[in-house]
Amino acid sequence: MARFLSRRLLASAGTLLGVLVAVFLLLSAAPGDSARLTLIGHGPIGARSPEALEAFRQLHGLDRPIPARLLAWLGSAARLDLGRSFRDGRPVTERIAETLPATLTVNALALLLAILLAVPLGVAGARRPGGAADRAGSLLLDALFSLPSFTLGLLLLLLFAVELRWVPVFADLSLGLRGIALPVVTLALVALAPIARVTRRTVGEALSSIPALSGRARGESGREETLRALRRAAPAFAGLGAALVPQLVAGSVLVERVFGLAGTGQLLADSVFSRDLPTVLGLTLVSGLAVVVATLAGDVVAAFADPRIAEGEEP
Repeated sequence: MARFLSRRLLASAGTLLGVLVAVFLLLSAAPGDSARLTLIGHGPIGARSPEALEAFRQLHGLDRPIPARLLAWLGSAARLDLGRSFRDGRPVTERIAETLPATLTVNALALLLAILLAVPLGVAGARRPGGAADRAGSLLLDALFSLPSFTLGLLLLLLFAVELRWVPVFADLSLGLRGIALPVVTLALVALAPIARVTRRTVGEALSSIPALSGRARGESGREETLRALRRAAPAFAGLGAALVPQLVAGSVLVERVFGLAGTGQLLADSVFSRDLPTVLGLTLVSGLAVVVATLAGDVVAAFADPRIAEGEEP
């Protein structure tokens, strides 16, 4: 198990480093001047002079070669120093800490809601394949697959906030569940389809296995049969949970823009548009770490459920 986790950790660390380098190079090579975009967009009139622009470049090291800047940032990040935002000069860690609770709350509630809705839907389809519930569920999942999170969020916004006025147009965590209901439901519906389909497939396979058939012959109840099937599907659920984390992170950027939620997704979008390189890199690092932790957790659960995975064998 230790060797298995070590290999996974090294692979994840290499992937995260590659993503950070790619993001740094893409933003550094993009057309436009970060100093000019920052000072003209957010600074006073006097700060737009050539002298002010040159002083800004020297302050943030933008006058140095790209490789030197990249190595300097990686060294600072290793010391947990993510630098200061180009936009307001505040520490990047402080800006992330302000917006992270909203994103974590919305994503956690969305994942919980998706599981509560998707697992019964998938189990119903697995127990009665081809039945009315299975056909209705398939139509619903196909519809959800065809709708991007941005479009789905706009449709929910128009219906429940504009027409029915049940919830506020702009999400607000201070209003409790009512204030974040729309982004939570939007992200939950995005995650609903993959969870339900994996549940239906894995539970269906478990229900048709020899142990399930033997238990049925012994008079095992449907509830016991379903619980055993869900336990046998644990590796698939663990892998799906790890795969959903990057999907939710990416979906947060679009959903938070739609509903005006002051989370990390909104911060990332604003930072990309304003070429705030330290904030973009800091958010990329935090998001990458979340994906790495989720992937490792999924690997651990899957390996404990099926030791052959840790040995590198096919389950």
